[in-house]
Amino acid sequence: MRVGFFRRAGAFFIDSIPIIMLLSLLLSFFVGDLLKAQFENFDQISDEYTINVEEYYATLEGYNSDLENEIITQAEYEVLFADLDEQFNTDNIDAQGVILSYYMNVFFYYLISYAIISYFYNLIMKGQTFGRKLFQIELAGKITWYTLLIRELLWKTMFWITTLFFGLVIDAFMISFTKKKKTLRDIFSGTQLIFKGTSYPF
Repeated sequence: MRVGFFRRAGAFFIDSIPIIMLLSLLLSFFVGDLLKAQFENFDQISDEYTINVEEYYATLEGYNSDLENEIITQAEYEVLFADLDEQFNTDNIDAQGVILSYYMNVFFYYLISYAIISYFYNLIMKGQTFGRKLFQIELAGKITWYTLLIRELLWKTMFWITTLFFGLVIDAFMISFTKKKKTLRDIFSGTQLIFKGTSYPF
């Protein structure tokens, strides 16, 4: 019996938690400030934008109340809403650009940092990570820095990212519905997850 999807997913989840927690701590205490430093007065811009959003929804709530109480008609409401929406977007376009850029940087920080840390974690552990040990599975085959690079960085993390995480679906399908339960990373790296203490031909 080969290793199924849920056991592999559980091991991956256990291994990912400490990495994500570490990245979150670094973001809170150090990296976040570095990313914000790219934008002049980021905190002030963010605070002002938050206030503007609150005012937007407060005004919109007033329009909704007037509509419900039949103080204004549906047509008048739609005109007021369109004007409010247009004014809000015009007044906040620069702030929205800054905030979006910041969160895009945060997104890429997580992706790139996770990929690098995950690779070196697997390299140091020689593929036998804590999550895999906990789920009584192990990585078998020729385990070198190169095969781990192919497996963990290129055909796992980068494959998932470049396919907009559709690669996860492909992996799940191959594990669940193929006889050998091999993913593309298993095939291209010449490695495979097996139950601890067993051996399968490759």
